[in-house]
Amino acid sequence: GSSSRRAPNAPPYSHNAPPPTPRPQHTSLAAMEVAAAATAATAGGVGMGLFSYNRGNYMFDQKNHYARFTAGLNMAIAQTGMYRQDIAQLTELTVSRQDCYHGIAAMGLTILTAIYCPGRVGLHTPPPPGWLMGLMFVNIAGCYMFLGLTLWLAMHASMRADTAATHMLTRFVRLPIPSQGMLDKARKFLASFEEQPLKEVFRVPFTRHDKPGQGKKGGYNEDREIDGDAARRARHGYDVPAWYKKEKAVDNSHASETIGSMMPLDARGTAPEHFEAYREIQQEWFPYDVYARLSIFLAFMHLIHCWAYQQIGHQFQETRAIFACFCVILCMFVLQHSILTLDIVPRGVPLQRLGPFALWFAYAAAVIEYARWFNPATQAIGFVLVYIAYGIHIVYTLQLLYLCAPAQEPPAVAESPGASWWPGEWRLPSAFQHAIWLVAPPKALADGQTDIVGELRAAQTGRAPATGGATEAEKRADVHRALGKQGESPAWFNVKVGLIAMVIAWIFLTFGFTIEVINQGTSHPSLLNAPGMPNNARDPRYRPAKVGLTEPTEVGTGGAFHGPAVGVHGSAVHRRLQESAIDGKEIAAKLSELLPYLQGLSGQEAPPAAESRAAVAASPVQWPALFEPEHLACGPSERPTVAAALSKHGRGMFLNIETGAALQHFVLEGVASNGRIISATWDDHGLLLATSTGSVLECAGSALLDGRWKCLLLEGAK
Repeated sequence: GSSSRRAPNAPPYSHNAPPPTPRPQHTSLAAMEVAAAATAATAGGVGMGLFSYNRGNYMFDQKNHYARFTAGLNMAIAQTGMYRQDIAQLTELTVSRQDCYHGIAAMGLTILTAIYCPGRVGLHTPPPPGWLMGLMFVNIAGCYMFLGLTLWLAMHASMRADTAATHMLTRFVRLPIPSQGMLDKARKFLASFEEQPLKEVFRVPFTRHDKPGQGKKGGYNEDREIDGDAARRARHGYDVPAWYKKEKAVDNSHASETIGSMMPLDARGTAPEHFEAYREIQQEWFPYDVYARLSIFLAFMHLIHCWAYQQIGHQFQETRAIFACFCVILCMFVLQHSILTLDIVPRGVPLQRLGPFALWFAYAAAVIEYARWFNPATQAIGFVLVYIAYGIHIVYTLQLLYLCAPAQEPPAVAESPGASWWPGEWRLPSAFQHAIWLVAPPKALADGQTDIVGELRAAQTGRAPATGGATEAEKRADVHRALGKQGESPAWFNVKVGLIAMVIAWIFLTFGFTIEVINQGTSHPSLLNAPGMPNNARDPRYRPAKVGLTEPTEVGTGGAFHGPAVGVHGSAVHRRLQESAIDGKEIAAKLSELLPYLQGLSGQEAPPAAESRAAVAASPVQWPALFEPEHLACGPSERPTVAAALSKHGRGMFLNIETGAALQHFVLEGVASNGRIISATWDDHGLLLATSTGSVLECAGSALLDGRWKCLLLEGAK
């Protein structure tokens, strides 16, 4: 049966009670209309609330989006400006270092030229022995060679670095200034809210916005690490507004279009791209930078050697200061060892330490060479010392060749603040690693640093920031791909060829000295001595004495009285005329008295006796300025009181031999081109001259034309 509902505590009613009075039909319809209106009003209010809420979120998001877009670009612009400074500072380090090398090399060339030209031994006095000149001049040649290499290598490194920096700064590392189109793409009108789907327009707060599904993309706001609380507060994954997805697509594809990439795929690493690009380009000049520094080292080691050998020759040959020379050699010896300590890291047997010891062996050999007492035994000891000096230079140069070679497996350079650093795949001479002062861009950012430019570039290209996948061996091969067929830098090749040339020079010099030792003292002709001269390792030729000196100087020895031409000390020979106290004028007078008798014995007409000759009286003469008479020719019979004073270059003066008065100045025309005058005679036919070239000239008569006396060459008169 059916039952009717009644209110609690209602009095029971019987079946006989009258039924309830039915309600009117129009009352039910009105109630339904009120309910529907209320529902519609509620739905409209809720809809308007949701619309206003989501519209407000959209407005807020768009303001934040544009502010974030401009702030990100401003930071990228500021960071790119810092990147440009990085390139400029890295380049300035190379350029300033090469400028320093240029200055040092120019100073070295000036010093070396002073040693080689005006200061060389043998220029003002006879030269030292050939073996000492060989030690000096081979080192001078080596110094010139390495200073020239320094100039060219430094010039190449400086210009190449400057060119690379200019190219990068004017083409790649540019400020990412946004265009008007980029700003327009980043800007949103409020009317664009109408373009959003209805589920975004009327999205109910605190509910999930979207779920994974086929064809849907997620992972938004999950490309970086954030803390858990921030992850709970932020919308991420698939639960992001549709306009945010569109903003990401527009920003990544168009908003950062000014940030391009310049790197080959294998060269990308974890550092900012301008560092990777600069390090890749730096491979083209870092060997020139390194070997310019090594050339400075090699040049100055040779410069110290040649200057020390020059001092040995100067002090022994010119100043005779044997103890002062010892002090000079000591200082140069210490200086060379100091440079070796400062520039070279110990590596194996330190044979380079032998190089400075060659100075002491050369010094000891020079002491024997210039000793006042000479004998074959000491000469042999001197030869041995010279051979040791040559041998030291050969071993020393070979060791330098070994130390300057690039290491095949160099140890990794640790990153430390304020120190040099370069990648491990760069093959450099590890013996000089602390003296190179090379700085390459880092391979990775330090902790706490951010490359916002790289992030924008990665977002634009739709890839994650590169981490570099090449192995160390592949990178090393990539670094040296442009260094030649054998992976050898032209800079190292030039330095290597220079050192090999020095080894050949030392071996050739040793061989030449051996030939001199074998042939010295024999009848075998010398390459340098004139025919008939003895072949002696200590050349005994005499040279004209300097102005003011009367004793001839003997080449490479202790003088005319103590050299091998004499054979023994002068005091060991009894020289009666040398010890005699007789005046030279007295000897000349006695010889003058003896001449008539000698001529009589020869069958010639004897000249008048000395007693019948008129006494010769000295007459003072006032010579013209710059006139230096060398010869005096007495006049012919028709002019017995006149004499002609002649200079060796052809100037002349007629004199009155009784009064000493100068009569007339004249010039002998045609004499200068035939050498200096060595003899003159004047008779009735004219003036007859003999010159140093063996020519004979005749100046006919005695008539002068405008102070000139014309002289003609007598053919066949030599």
